[in-house]
Amino acid sequence: MGDRFWLVAEHGEAAQYVRNIRAEPRVRVRLRGRWYPGTAHPLPDDDARARLRSLPMLNSAVVRAAGTRLLTVRVDLDGG
Repeated sequence: MGDRFWLVAEHGEAAQYVRNIRAEPRVRVRLRGRWYPGTAHPLPDDDARARLRSLPMLNSAVVRAAGTRLLTVRVDLDGG
C-alpha cells in the first residue's frame, strides 16, 4: 500500500462526505480490514475522469455510471 488513497466523489461538492471533509479534513480510511488515519484533500483541478481510469474498475463502476459532478479526493495517510 502507498502513502496515499484516491477516490472520486460521484456527486462532487454535493456529496455529504465531501462537505464533512471540507469542515474537518482529518479522516480514517479502512483498507483490507484495517483503519488508517489521514488527511483528505478535495482536488477540484484534478481530472477526475482520468483519475477514475487509474482506479480499480470494479470499485469505481458505479461512479463511472452514475457520477454527475465528479471530484477527486486524495487522502494522505499518516505513516503510509
